[in-house]
Amino acid sequence: MKKIFLFIVFNLILLGVSSAQTKAAFIRAGEEAITKHDYFSAMNYFEEALAFPGSEAEIRYQYGEAARQFFAYDLAVQQYQLVLNDKKADRFPLTKFWLSTAYQSMGQYQKAINGFKDFIKNTRNEAFKNKAFLAQQECEWALSLVNQPHNIEITHLDKKINTPYSEFGALRQGDTLYYSSYRYKMTNDQSIPPRRMTKVLSQLGTARGRPLTRKFNETNKLTAHTSLTPNGQRIYYTICEYIGKVDIRCQIYFREQDTRKRWGAAQKLPAAVNMEGYTATQPTWGLDPITEKEVLYFTSDRPEGKGGLDLYQVEITKDGFGVPVNLSAINTEKDDITPFYHQKSQSLFFSSKGYQSLGGFDIYQANHNGNEWEIPQHTGYPLNSSYNDIYFTLNADSTQAYISSNRTGSFYLEEKNKACCNDIFAVKINLPLPKDPIVPEKDTTTLVVTPPAPPVPPVEPVVVDTTPIVVVVPPPVKPSVEPPVIPTEIPIKPPKIIAPPPIATTVEKLSTMLPLPLYFHNDQPDARSFLETTNTNYETTYNDYVQRREEYLNAVLPLEKSAVTNFFDQDIEEGYMTFLRFCSGVVSQLEQGKKVSLTLRGFTSPRALSGYNLALGKRRTASIVNFFRNYQSGIFVQYLNRGQLVIQEISFGESKASPSVSDQLQDRRNSIYVPAAARERRVELVEIQVD
Repeated sequence: MKKIFLFIVFNLILLGVSSAQTKAAFIRAGEEAITKHDYFSAMNYFEEALAFPGSEAEIRYQYGEAARQFFAYDLAVQQYQLVLNDKKADRFPLTKFWLSTAYQSMGQYQKAINGFKDFIKNTRNEAFKNKAFLAQQECEWALSLVNQPHNIEITHLDKKINTPYSEFGALRQGDTLYYSSYRYKMTNDQSIPPRRMTKVLSQLGTARGRPLTRKFNETNKLTAHTSLTPNGQRIYYTICEYIGKVDIRCQIYFREQDTRKRWGAAQKLPAAVNMEGYTATQPTWGLDPITEKEVLYFTSDRPEGKGGLDLYQVEITKDGFGVPVNLSAINTEKDDITPFYHQKSQSLFFSSKGYQSLGGFDIYQANHNGNEWEIPQHTGYPLNSSYNDIYFTLNADSTQAYISSNRTGSFYLEEKNKACCNDIFAVKINLPLPKDPIVPEKDTTTLVVTPPAPPVPPVEPVVVDTTPIVVVVPPPVKPSVEPPVIPTEIPIKPPKIIAPPPIATTVEKLSTMLPLPLYFHNDQPDARSFLETTNTNYETTYNDYVQRREEYLNAVLPLEKSAVTNFFDQDIEEGYMTFLRFCSGVVSQLEQGKKVSLTLRGFTSPRALSGYNLALGKRRTASIVNFFRNYQSGIFVQYLNRGQLVIQEISFGESKASPSVSDQLQDRRNSIYVPAAARERRVELVEIQVD
């Protein structure tokens, strides 16, 4: 602490504040450090300010904020509780929300649930009330996962690899483990305290990890994020530089291995990948699941993304590299990072804060069905924790993995704060015995869980066929904001092949099909979103829904199973076929030169808050519009563009839901799975006008 205090005093002089080190000077320095995302320095400034009398609640609230964002959750909880006990607590109305968030991040889910409930009851802040509602549901979902742990073993690697600083990006190639470490100080750095840098290290066997030789690591730059091609002859990695005290910008390079097993000169990827002014980082070699051509998956904050950091792929050609493509089917509005392509299963693993999580970044797995990336699946507990779980890599036979995490058990910079940093953990995956001795050609191993289902840590650079197979856990159910019933293990059947429907040729025949309801599974499309639009096509949500029949049957009482079967056969599947016939008839009207106007109405069940449900209803109508845009290779697009086809969208949210339908989160059977509740989750095509 003496060294930290000296840093503070000197930094205050640099900031031009009084040499008397007044309380106000420490507070201003702490606030400025927060604006620069330097939460470690901010914590120390606020701690020094508390040595002066007065303004204790104000200082403690900011101290708690800095600690929470530095992942020092114990310290954050302590400060928030002191604020709540202060007579000036009403000046900080979000304290209970952030305290509950800290409990969630620590995996103390019941405390977090109780806190969020209390906050919702007492706050008038509608925006944070909605956030608290979603967080409460996420904690309830997390509890269900923690009660169903996977059969894996996680081991914290020892001090031959890990230090109190961040180690991350572990990748095994033969008997060598490559990884990155943030332990090194920059030389002649003018920042107080001196900033740190990363180097790429390797561990041969059980020896201590050592930096790569022959000047692989750049002087006073951050070298990190390695990925090797299968033959080991090319290595992709990043070179990063500070663009502020803590912010970092990275660019991707590669080196070729010569005949003497030495790495050649660094070669920077072209501007199409390393876009000027933006980060390109965390490269991983892979294949395009459709073309089977070599690609590089990477992370970037370039402007055409969905928000924050997004995942991209770029083709590796004989002449260099192609044009990066945003993986829009996977990315979210929040940070999606650390991709890893598992070649044998054709899966892309990544970490995200944009999907449901146990807290912080969680690891997700996206499988490819031969046409597109499917909805990413959560990889369960204890692979994931309430902390940040990132940089997942997996060996070819799906038995050994590595992750980086700041979970409990990591080494700390300061024991009293219990914060910082990411360490490397080895994961042993215990596969069950196969039920069928015939092993399919394609490895469809999955790590996903049965229940449905970012800032980058400041201390490191921004830096799976229906044939019976060997699986790690039961088949997945898609992510959902509303905590689901835990279904039993069932085979997932493929969607039915629907024959081309007969065309309805007259307006009268089309009108007799209305109103036409089209149904959605719980919180679909785009779970846990307040957005009012979506890129999801209704066909995608339909195909997902019809595969959930057994899930619904397992969730209801025996006397209700017949009604569920009828709902799937008549309401969902026959309704969809009627919709296809309707679309064919609309095409006929348009081809005759007539103008067609359609009206869609979106509805939801009453489980979520009204504001959330209103947005969900709008996403559902938008998914129907997306269906029209993609129908028969986009036949409707020309008519939509010139106004010959007009679609009016109206969302009622939960306002029209039957009062007999349960809105209780814990009553999952009656609020999700019984047909009465399921029929509330729909879009109705209610009117057609033909001129």
